[in-house]
Amino acid sequence: MGELNFNKRQCVRALQKLGFCLNNDRHGTHDKYVFPGNYTIPAGFRPFIMIPRHNELKLQHKIIKEIRLVGGDGLVEKFMNLL
Repeated sequence: MGELNFNKRQCVRALQKLGFCLNNDRHGTHDKYVFPGNYTIPAGFRPFIMIPRHNELKLQHKIIKEIRLVGGDGLVEKFMNLL
């Protein structure tokens, strides 16, 4: 998993190209990106991905894990190609 080396800007661009929408309803240290409507959210899973507002991401593996849970390996591959 050494290929997981992306920053916040790259991550946000890739998520937006995949159809994720920014949906912040309050001020905090993370931005919420809501999954597109064409994906089924598993029971008990949040309908969004939280991305820290600071530029250095140390949670790349967790972002990939959340994307994989909803969209499978196909969505992860699309995400990695858009980086």
